[in-house]
Amino acid sequence: MKKIYLAKVAGLAVAFGLVMAMGSSASAGDRPAVEECMRCHDVKQYQHELKYSSHAFDKDKKVISCEQCHVFHFSPLTSYYARDEYYDKKIFEPGTFDRAKMQKNARLTDITAKCQECHKDLTKNAKGDGPVSQLGGLAHDAFLGKNGSTRKTCSGCHVNIAHLPEFDMDLMIKAEFAKKLADNPAADAKGGKE
Repeated sequence: MKKIYLAKVAGLAVAFGLVMAMGSSASAGDRPAVEECMRCHDVKQYQHELKYSSHAFDKDKKVISCEQCHVFHFSPLTSYYARDEYYDKKIFEPGTFDRAKMQKNARLTDITAKCQECHKDLTKNAKGDGPVSQLGGLAHDAFLGKNGSTRKTCSGCHVNIAHLPEFDMDLMIKAEFAKKLADNPAADAKGGKE
């Protein structure tokens, strides 16, 4: 009896694995990554913010795409659900997301490896033409375990570097980014500017 039960469980696990593998290659590969992201995320607003950020282009001067910074979290099960419930029916319209809640969850994701694809030398500033500040050097040394230690990831210190929601626009350190966005408002739902 126990062998039959284990065989059934193993068979289900194999079948589930095959469905997952086939579903991810068929669904994720049939549209660009940005369109995959648009299934659940208000990408147009994020693209607008990114366009005026310091991260609009990658190290090769190409327009940055979602997956260059974010961990692509496609799964056939969640993607099919998202397609049926949100993407096709357009339930998630611009402005309907709780960005404060999403931001908190997004910062739990460790994308440090993605950051370091462009920012390899942590002793140099973002432009690569000089050293980081003294405080930045101490923080990076702690991050690398050279002088103390820290549990913070890159986004633990470097917040809102590519996207800037309205509720964070009053941060003094983001004044320049906020001004660029204020000077270049996003298109509204009625087909405004941009």
